[in-house]
Amino acid sequence: MRSVRFTAVVGAKPCQTESEVRELEMAGIDLLHVEVMDGHFVPNLGGGPDFVAALRATTELPIEVHLRIEQPDRYARAFIEAGADIVTVHLEARHDVRKTMELIRSMGCRCGLALNPLTLLEKALKHLPRIHHLLCLTSNPGPRQPLIPETLKKVAQAKSCREEGNFAYEIAVEGGVSRESLASVVIHGADRVVLESHLLHRGEEDPLRELRAAAEEANMGG
Repeated sequence: MRSVRFTAVVGAKPCQTESEVRELEMAGIDLLHVEVMDGHFVPNLGGGPDFVAALRATTELPIEVHLRIEQPDRYARAFIEAGADIVTVHLEARHDVRKTMELIRSMGCRCGLALNPLTLLEKALKHLPRIHHLLCLTSNPGPRQPLIPETLKKVAQAKSCREEGNFAYEIAVEGGVSRESLASVVIHGADRVVLESHLLHRGEEDPLRELRAAAEEANMGG
Protein backbone atom coordinates (compact mmCIF):
# COMPACT_ATOMS: atom_id res chain seq x y z
CA MET A 1 0.00 0.00 0.00
CA ARG A 2 1.41 3.41 -0.98
CA SER A 3 2.04 5.99 1.69
CA VAL A 4 0.77 9.49 0.94
CA ARG A 5 3.26 12.28 1.59
CA PHE A 6 2.41 15.77 2.80
CA THR A 7 3.94 19.10 1.80
CA ALA A 8 3.44 22.36 3.69
CA VAL A 9 3.34 25.77 2.05
CA VAL A 10 5.79 28.16 3.73
CA GLY A 11 6.62 31.80 3.20
CA ALA A 12 3.38 33.66 3.80
CA LYS A 13 5.08 35.46 6.72
CA PRO A 14 8.87 35.47 6.11
CA CYS A 15 9.63 36.90 9.56
CA GLN A 16 8.11 33.78 11.12
CA THR A 17 9.69 31.27 8.73
CA GLU A 18 12.28 29.71 11.05
CA SER A 19 9.84 29.07 13.88
CA GLU A 20 7.25 27.81 11.38
CA VAL A 21 9.74 25.37 9.86
CA ARG A 22 10.71 24.06 13.29
CA GLU A 23 7.04 23.38 14.05
CA LEU A 24 6.62 21.57 10.73
CA GLU A 25 9.74 19.49 11.32
CA MET A 26 8.46 18.45 14.73
CA ALA A 27 5.09 17.59 13.21
CA GLY A 28 6.79 15.29 10.71
CA ILE A 29 6.03 17.09 7.44
CA ASP A 30 7.69 15.46 4.41
CA LEU A 31 8.51 18.47 2.22
CA LEU A 32 8.33 22.26 2.20
CA HIS A 33 6.62 24.10 -0.65
CA VAL A 34 7.46 27.63 -1.79
CA GLU A 35 5.02 29.51 -4.01
CA VAL A 36 6.83 31.87 -6.39
CA MET A 37 4.43 34.33 -8.03
CA ASP A 38 5.19 37.24 -10.35
CA GLY A 39 1.87 39.09 -10.33
CA HIS A 40 1.32 38.22 -13.99
CA PHE A 41 0.86 34.47 -14.36
CA VAL A 42 -1.22 34.67 -11.20
CA PRO A 43 -2.32 37.94 -9.57
CA ASN A 44 -0.37 37.43 -6.33
CA LEU A 45 3.28 38.19 -5.57
CA GLY A 46 5.57 36.00 -3.50
CA GLY A 47 8.79 34.07 -3.12
CA GLY A 48 12.30 34.55 -4.48
CA PRO A 49 15.75 32.88 -4.60
CA ASP A 50 16.88 34.72 -1.44
CA PHE A 51 13.95 33.30 0.50
CA VAL A 52 14.73 29.78 -0.75
CA ALA A 53 18.40 30.22 0.22
CA ALA A 54 17.39 31.31 3.71
CA LEU A 55 15.04 28.36 3.96
CA ARG A 56 17.80 25.99 2.81
CA ALA A 57 20.05 27.30 5.58
CA THR A 58 17.29 26.65 8.10
CA THR A 59 16.30 23.05 7.31
CA GLU A 60 17.36 19.80 5.72
CA LEU A 61 13.81 19.03 4.58
CA PRO A 62 13.36 18.81 0.79
CA ILE A 63 12.20 22.10 -0.74
CA GLU A 64 9.85 22.25 -3.70
CA VAL A 65 9.71 25.54 -5.58
CA HIS A 66 6.50 26.04 -7.54
CA LEU A 67 7.17 28.64 -10.25
CA ARG A 68 3.80 30.25 -10.92
CA ILE A 69 5.45 32.75 -13.24
CA GLU A 70 5.30 33.58 -16.93
CA GLN A 71 8.95 32.85 -17.79
CA PRO A 72 10.22 30.04 -15.57
CA ASP A 73 13.13 29.32 -17.92
CA ARG A 74 14.72 32.65 -16.89
CA TYR A 75 14.65 31.93 -13.17
CA ALA A 76 14.85 28.16 -12.65
CA ARG A 77 18.65 28.16 -12.40
CA ALA A 78 18.66 30.78 -9.63
CA PHE A 79 16.25 28.75 -7.50
CA ILE A 80 18.25 25.56 -7.97
CA GLU A 81 21.44 27.36 -6.98
CA ALA A 82 19.59 28.71 -3.94
CA GLY A 83 18.91 25.16 -2.76
CA ALA A 84 15.67 23.89 -4.30
CA ASP A 85 15.36 20.10 -4.48
CA ILE A 86 12.34 20.18 -6.81
CA VAL A 87 11.49 22.90 -9.32
CA THR A 88 7.98 22.72 -10.72
CA VAL A 89 7.07 24.74 -13.80
CA HIS A 90 3.75 25.32 -15.52
CA LEU A 91 2.80 23.85 -18.85
CA GLU A 92 0.80 27.03 -19.54
CA ALA A 93 3.69 29.47 -18.96
CA ARG A 94 5.59 31.28 -21.73
CA HIS A 95 8.59 29.00 -22.29
CA ASP A 96 9.84 25.95 -24.14
CA VAL A 97 8.69 23.38 -21.60
CA ARG A 98 11.06 20.65 -22.75
CA LYS A 99 14.13 22.91 -22.67
CA THR A 100 13.24 24.23 -19.22
CA MET A 101 12.85 20.71 -17.88
CA GLU A 102 16.16 19.68 -19.48
CA LEU A 103 17.86 22.60 -17.72
CA ILE A 104 16.38 21.59 -14.36
CA ARG A 105 17.40 17.96 -14.76
CA SER A 106 20.90 18.87 -16.01
CA MET A 107 21.53 20.69 -12.74
CA GLY A 108 20.73 17.58 -10.72
CA CYS A 109 17.35 18.87 -9.57
CA ARG A 110 14.08 16.99 -9.65
CA CYS A 111 11.64 18.32 -12.21
CA GLY A 112 7.92 18.90 -11.74
CA LEU A 113 5.25 19.90 -14.23
CA ALA A 114 2.16 21.77 -13.01
CA LEU A 115 -1.24 21.91 -14.70
CA ASN A 116 -3.87 24.55 -14.02
CA PRO A 117 -7.39 23.35 -13.15
CA LEU A 118 -8.75 23.78 -16.68
CA THR A 119 -5.72 22.32 -18.50
CA LEU A 120 -6.33 18.87 -19.98
CA LEU A 121 -3.86 16.13 -19.18
CA GLU A 122 -3.67 15.33 -22.90
CA LYS A 123 -1.68 18.53 -23.43
CA ALA A 124 1.06 17.21 -21.15
CA LEU A 125 1.30 13.61 -22.37
CA LYS A 126 4.54 14.07 -24.32
CA HIS A 127 6.29 15.41 -21.22
CA LEU A 128 5.24 12.69 -18.77
CA PRO A 129 8.21 10.35 -19.44
CA ARG A 130 10.68 13.10 -18.41
CA ILE A 131 9.19 14.42 -15.17
CA HIS A 132 9.61 13.39 -11.56
CA HIS A 133 6.42 15.05 -10.31
CA LEU A 134 3.08 15.99 -11.83
CA LEU A 135 1.37 18.75 -9.83
CA CYS A 136 -2.37 18.99 -10.46
CA LEU A 137 -3.86 22.30 -9.36
CA THR A 138 -7.30 21.64 -7.93
CA SER A 139 -8.45 25.17 -7.10
CA ASN A 140 -8.27 28.64 -8.60
CA PRO A 141 -5.47 31.03 -7.50
CA GLY A 142 -5.94 32.77 -4.18
CA PRO A 143 -5.99 31.94 -0.46
CA ARG A 144 -8.48 29.36 0.80
CA GLN A 145 -10.10 28.75 -2.58
CA PRO A 146 -12.32 25.62 -2.57
CA LEU A 147 -11.30 22.43 -4.28
CA ILE A 148 -12.91 21.97 -7.70
CA PRO A 149 -14.25 18.37 -7.64
CA GLU A 150 -14.01 17.95 -11.44
CA THR A 151 -10.22 18.33 -11.27
CA LEU A 152 -9.90 15.01 -9.48
CA LYS A 153 -10.81 13.24 -12.72
CA LYS A 154 -7.47 14.51 -14.06
CA VAL A 155 -5.70 13.03 -11.04
CA ALA A 156 -7.26 9.64 -11.75
CA GLN A 157 -6.35 9.95 -15.43
CA ALA A 158 -2.74 10.78 -14.51
CA LYS A 159 -2.60 7.65 -12.39
CA SER A 160 -3.91 5.53 -15.28
CA CYS A 161 -1.41 7.07 -17.72
CA ARG A 162 1.43 6.34 -15.31
CA GLU A 163 0.45 2.71 -15.04
CA GLU A 164 -0.12 2.28 -18.78
CA GLY A 165 3.13 4.00 -19.75
CA ASN A 166 5.18 2.50 -16.91
CA PHE A 167 6.22 6.01 -15.88
CA ALA A 168 7.66 6.92 -12.50
CA TYR A 169 6.30 10.39 -11.75
CA GLU A 170 4.69 11.22 -8.43
CA ILE A 171 1.20 12.73 -8.55
CA ALA A 172 0.82 15.76 -6.30
CA VAL A 173 -2.33 17.78 -5.65
CA GLU A 174 -2.48 21.42 -4.59
CA GLY A 175 -5.43 23.67 -3.95
CA GLY A 176 -8.39 23.64 -1.64
CA VAL A 177 -7.66 20.28 -0.01
CA SER A 178 -9.48 20.07 3.31
CA ARG A 179 -9.86 17.40 5.94
CA GLU A 180 -13.22 16.59 4.41
CA SER A 181 -11.93 16.27 0.81
CA LEU A 182 -8.63 14.52 1.61
CA ALA A 183 -10.07 11.01 1.27
CA SER A 184 -11.43 11.69 -2.20
CA VAL A 185 -8.11 13.22 -3.29
CA VAL A 186 -6.21 10.12 -2.15
CA ILE A 187 -8.70 7.67 -3.64
CA HIS A 188 -8.41 9.38 -7.03
CA GLY A 189 -4.65 8.79 -7.01
CA ALA A 190 -2.70 11.53 -5.23
CA ASP A 191 0.67 10.42 -3.86
CA ARG A 192 1.38 13.77 -2.26
CA VAL A 193 -0.83 16.56 -0.97
CA VAL A 194 0.20 20.21 -0.63
CA LEU A 195 -1.36 21.55 2.55
CA GLU A 196 -2.18 25.14 3.40
CA SER A 197 -0.80 26.22 6.76
CA HIS A 198 -4.22 26.67 8.39
CA LEU A 199 -4.73 22.89 8.25
CA LEU A 200 -1.66 22.39 10.43
CA HIS A 201 -2.22 25.16 12.98
CA ARG A 202 -5.67 24.74 14.46
CA GLY A 203 -4.76 23.93 18.03
CA GLU A 204 -5.03 20.16 17.75
CA GLU A 205 -2.37 18.13 19.48
CA ASP A 206 -1.18 16.47 16.26
CA PRO A 207 -3.12 17.57 13.16
CA LEU A 208 -0.67 15.98 10.71
CA ARG A 209 -1.06 12.58 12.34
CA GLU A 210 -4.82 12.94 11.95
CA LEU A 211 -4.40 13.72 8.24
CA ARG A 212 -2.03 10.78 7.73
CA ALA A 213 -4.52 8.46 9.39
CA ALA A 214 -7.29 9.75 7.12
CA ALA A 215 -5.10 9.23 4.04
CA GLU A 216 -4.21 5.69 5.12
CA GLU A 217 -7.87 4.86 5.69
CA ALA A 218 -8.74 6.23 2.24
CA ASN A 219 -5.98 4.11 0.70
CA MET A 220 -7.34 0.97 2.31
CA GLY A 221 -10.85 1.83 1.22
CA GLY A 222 -9.82 2.75 -2.34
